[in-house]
Amino acid sequence: MLIKNKQINILYVCRIFNGLETSIRDKVWKPTGVPTIYRIIDKLDSDALYNLDLVVTSKNNNFSRISNVVSKIKVSGLSSVVTILHSFNYKYRRIGFLLQESFHVLYLLAKLFFRHYDLLYIDHANIFTASIAARISRTPVVFRVMGVYPAMRNVLTGPGIVNIFLRWCYKAPFSLVICTQDGSGIEPWLDKALANNTLVHKLVNGVEYRKFTAKQKNTLYVDYIIPQDKFLILYLGKLEKIKGIYDFIEGFFLANRRAGGKLHAIIIGHGNQYSNVMNLLDNHSDKGSVTLIPRVQHNEIFKFHEISDLYVSPNKLANLTNANLEAMQAGTCTAIPKSQPDTGVDLVTDTLLDDTAIYRYDFPPTPKNISFAITDLYNNPHLRESLSKNIVLQSSKFITSWDKRIELEMGLLNENI
Repeated sequence: MLIKNKQINILYVCRIFNGLETSIRDKVWKPTGVPTIYRIIDKLDSDALYNLDLVVTSKNNNFSRISNVVSKIKVSGLSSVVTILHSFNYKYRRIGFLLQESFHVLYLLAKLFFRHYDLLYIDHANIFTASIAARISRTPVVFRVMGVYPAMRNVLTGPGIVNIFLRWCYKAPFSLVICTQDGSGIEPWLDKALANNTLVHKLVNGVEYRKFTAKQKNTLYVDYIIPQDKFLILYLGKLEKIKGIYDFIEGFFLANRRAGGKLHAIIIGHGNQYSNVMNLLDNHSDKGSVTLIPRVQHNEIFKFHEISDLYVSPNKLANLTNANLEAMQAGTCTAIPKSQPDTGVDLVTDTLLDDTAIYRYDFPPTPKNISFAITDLYNNPHLRESLSKNIVLQSSKFITSWDKRIELEMGLLNENI
């Protein structure tokens, strides 16, 4: 419960994800990427009820130490000072990782000793700190999980001292675990990983949908050289192998050959495969049928949805992601791979959206399976129209605005103070 007539001290610890890097480097608060992180920071920083101590940790070499292992900076747009715990760039990776994580833990635990906090809010990248703090501190620790990925599943059964230690960390007596419901199969993982009777809340991310005028949408065709007479297929997400970008591209080319060149793909995203994807497209005989856009302003995303005929997700890890939720609320006909009972991936998605609202193609999302889905939907305009209508109706039952979504998360935090 909230402490009356007293400012609440909160230590918030999160990894420096891609969307925060530019804000920290430029010292101007213009985050992109994961809204669930930067929106909660915005709320804690701007609300006079809270006194935010914001610590961001570098887990890769992007913010490796130069002379200091700790930096404190002022970021324009935030009232709170930002503390950066740098990564350790050593020749021997394992030694550097051990030193880095040990220092991050000791530094953060020292803060608990020298300063009073009413709540600790710590993300999964800082599990070591969260676990030890939950065991030795009287301050409530809320542990934040963004979703479940294969490496996290492997920890539960994998050999080795690191996996054993991580299993011990997950069993810590957290006051609360908040997990993003992204369809990644979090339910079986949470049941196995956490201690019995751990309080857990799962939250679907929010969406800020806005409509555009015909004139506003039409500027896209000119600005990005997108043909108006083609069937437009949208991919939106990181350009990474694990996200299925190559399967999507090859699947699209297969479908376009079947359609006699009447299709056009719009790929929006960046990532570690961007250069390779660009080279692949530049050297392909059908390169004119793809528009590659590295980045667009987030408030422009829905323009692309409104001009697109189909949105395809080749994601085999989860399909209640931010990008997919936006496609649902935009009413874009959406195709995703079928759920995976063995891992639990997208079983929740199945309960939220039936087959009248979303098109499910065979798993895994291979080029062949993706091309079949594209071809089937291209040839069935009535099916596309029905799916588009129903996906808005059904998704509106579980997708809220970001303001409401953050209010819900803040309510959970306040209950643990």
